Amino acid sequence: MKARNSAMLGGMGVVVVAVVLLVVAVGPARAQRTPTISYITQEQIKDIGGTVELECAVLYANEYSVHWVKTSNDRSDVVFLSTGSSLVLKDSRFSLRYDLSSTTYTLQIKDIQETDAGIYQCQVVLSVTNKITAEVPLNVRRPPSISDNSTQSLVVSEGQPAQMECYASGYPVPQITWRRENNAILPTANVGIGAKISYYVHPEP
Repeated sequence: MKARNSAMLGGMGVVVVAVVLLVVAVGPARAQRTPTISYITQEQIKDIGGTVELECAVLYANEYSVHWVKTSNDRSDVVFLSTGSSLVLKDSRFSLRYDLSSTTYTLQIKDIQETDAGIYQCQVVLSVTNKITAEVPLNVRRPPSISDNSTQSLVVSEGQPAQMECYASGYPVPQITWRRENNAILPTANVGIGAKISYYVHPEP
């Protein structure tokens, strides 16, 4: 209240007070920044029994849920691993750490098994139908093996072609070769994991 004036009215002292109103202008609230994933671990290749740590750093996601989710390589199977800083998967080999200073969610897997291979996805959930994602493929080394349904033995008549089949799997993808009994390598093309190859053997002229 700044001004204060006195006047006489009808023999009575009347105090007239001039009130100065202070209007405070309130600016618009700071715009909400869109959450983002600033860092995600790159593809990992690990041995069975090993340990891996997958990191996901987020920005401006304080008001949103952050999840770790695992999917199979063909996307047919989905497993929810964590929400926020809490692990929901009941597996003692898995653990989750959250670093507040860097807003990083670190998923650790110990004693890696072949079944742990897949795609690990970090998600920032904006709404039921909208989310921000980043992925880490985890591959687990497996020694090459030849399937039991490969050709075990074959009997053919002289002069007839013989077809032998080999089904092999492993990671990294194994290279398959054929050899004669005398250890000579037969010409074959490189074959992918679980693929079928055939070779026709003809008697010497």
